[in-house]
Amino acid sequence: MILGDKKMTKTRTNRNLANIYFLILMILLWGVNFLPEDILAGTSENFAVNASISEIIIAVPALLMIGIWLIIRAVKYPDREPGQSPLLSDRLMFRALKPSSMLMTVLYTLTIMPLITLCNLITMLFVDNTILEYSTDIIDMPMPLAVFMLAILPPFCEELAFRGVVYGGYRRDCRPAGAILMSAFLFGLMHGNINQFAYAFVIGIAMAFMVEATGSIWPSILIHICINLRSVVAMFLLEHLQSGIFEEYLEMGEDLATEGMGLSILIYAILSVITILMAGAILGWVAQNEGRANPLKIFLANRHYKSERVSVWSVSLIIGIIAAIAMMVLVEVYA
Repeated sequence: MILGDKKMTKTRTNRNLANIYFLILMILLWGVNFLPEDILAGTSENFAVNASISEIIIAVPALLMIGIWLIIRAVKYPDREPGQSPLLSDRLMFRALKPSSMLMTVLYTLTIMPLITLCNLITMLFVDNTILEYSTDIIDMPMPLAVFMLAILPPFCEELAFRGVVYGGYRRDCRPAGAILMSAFLFGLMHGNINQFAYAFVIGIAMAFMVEATGSIWPSILIHICINLRSVVAMFLLEHLQSGIFEEYLEMGEDLATEGMGLSILIYAILSVITILMAGAILGWVAQNEGRANPLKIFLANRHYKSERVSVWSVSLIIGIIAAIAMMVLVEVYA
């Protein structure tokens, strides 16, 4: 079970709110991505403004779903004391953790890095590296602003949405495997391109496992910060060591995506097998440290939850996924 619930009952409210959130998010992203250029004049060339708008679009519908959940809770439990009805902190998994668990979360992040890199390399055989395309815009910003816009703001907004509203909603109403995999899948789709989808899906699974291990979204926020901060710092260090390096990469185009890529993929594939085993061991340790069940065992015991849980699927989810895939295809075709 999760979040201290004594008994799980077959409900759909949290699942439906999670799916409706994703549909609303896709509608907003479609609107922003395909608005006429004259409406976006003055903002489309400003990376910081675009990044801020993207995070607002992600966070605001999540806050709306939280508000709706609070209203439903008030209607459903009108005469109960606060301690007798679900708490907002429980619903969003704002549970404090032991410092040792947070430290192990940093180590866990390091162990999943090779797999993230592997996914990135494989997709670069077919599509462009999206972050690389934005690299010159990023390094043109002051470093403190870049750190805030990429390594602070997105983790808090996106984790509130995808591990709090989406995964937290699924995990209350649906089976564990469905909650982990679908929340990660939607997190990948939200990025809107094949390159980021691949490794964001992997990151989403890794973060959901850690949330399951701890019952808290604080580790997923920390993982997200560490991953994004690594990218930002690496960009600024590379540019400092060799000015104009990202412009050279972009000019190289397809040659960059194929030269030596096969050997790199092989090396990272072998490294990923080793580090994934390490990540699994860390998950088990953190779960035990927090007095919770091993998330890998819960994942594998998924079928035992069938009688008391509902499917993650609903009409709103299907429409949202179709919209997300269509947007991803259009972005790749017209990029």
